[in-house]
Amino acid sequence: MKKLLLLLLLGIAAVNGASALETEEKPFPPLYVRKVAIGDVFTPFEFVDLDGKTWTNRPYIRKAMLILTGSWALRHDLRKWAEHISLRYLFAADTIWVYNPSGTEFADHRQRIEDKFRDFKTAVPVVIDVHSLIGRSLRLDYDIPTIIGIDRFNRLAFCHESPFNRMGQDKLYALIRTRLLK
Repeated sequence: MKKLLLLLLLGIAAVNGASALETEEKPFPPLYVRKVAIGDVFTPFEFVDLDGKTWTNRPYIRKAMLILTGSWALRHDLRKWAEHISLRYLFAADTIWVYNPSGTEFADHRQRIEDKFRDFKTAVPVVIDVHSLIGRSLRLDYDIPTIIGIDRFNRLAFCHESPFNRMGQDKLYALIRTRLLK
């Protein structure tokens, strides 16, 4: 009798637990994000920048996209990259700065992040990637400035890691000319 009662209680608990799981919000993005290789279709994303404009790589890209990313400690180097790219490649590609607050002092303070970037005044729009979608798609190390190129067919063209210097600029120019604008 005790076993029957126990089974009945477990059955009721399982049914209640299953219905509770069905009503919970599904996490976005998925727990596993496939690493994107050069030439593969890039992971779909949709971000809203600090000015309210939506940036997406689906379904109709008009021109190539350059994404800058790195840690908050590299913001001055990234700002130099943003100014350089916005001046030199304005008509070749849309450019955004994607900031991932995970693992930083800003991880749970979105308003503080937005205020810091508004005070910082960047040359390109800033989006906050709270789910680390870009970083997980490329397994990025945020300790070095990274420029990601996505061609107009939504394929990963390159992932260039370099501090802002003359050699880095020349390498980026060659990558954009040979892989992004072909």
